[in-house]
Amino acid sequence: MKALNVLCFGNALHGDDGLGAAVAARLKDVSLPANVNVYNAGTLGLNALPLFEHCSHVLIVDVAELGLSIGDSRFILPDTLDNSSSADHMGGVSFLLQAVNAIVKPTPIINILAVQPAKTSTFSPSLSVEMTLALERLVNQVSEFTVEWEVNNIELKGCST
Repeated sequence: MKALNVLCFGNALHGDDGLGAAVAARLKDVSLPANVNVYNAGTLGLNALPLFEHCSHVLIVDVAELGLSIGDSRFILPDTLDNSSSADHMGGVSFLLQAVNAIVKPTPIINILAVQPAKTSTFSPSLSVEMTLALERLVNQVSEFTVEWEVNNIELKGCST
């Protein structure tokens, strides 16, 4: 089944970590291809495993320390994630992807849009000014990815800014 699930991770109560929720909410107002599903995956951790089933592709949107300017993004491949940390998202996206590879068959093709945060402070329920200013550009980036995916059936986005 050709379908793309866009999974937006993050905790809306932890500053810029809430970017995923903001992107998911904004994508609800954007016209996307019919076979694209958007989910606010929040902090589901391993509970997000079912979102990797019954689809051919997954795009993960999450913040990550990339050494870039705040709000800048990069498509990264799953095998470039740091497996040593499991403190966030109930085990972290890296831990979740290890479980996906072990459990979900067939495993969908996975791309990750990682975004540089300013801060991810606990109990800070708003995005930084810089991230708020970058939000529309990031939503457009995800929207363009979905159209490119539908038209070209992309396998791997690769690394780009």
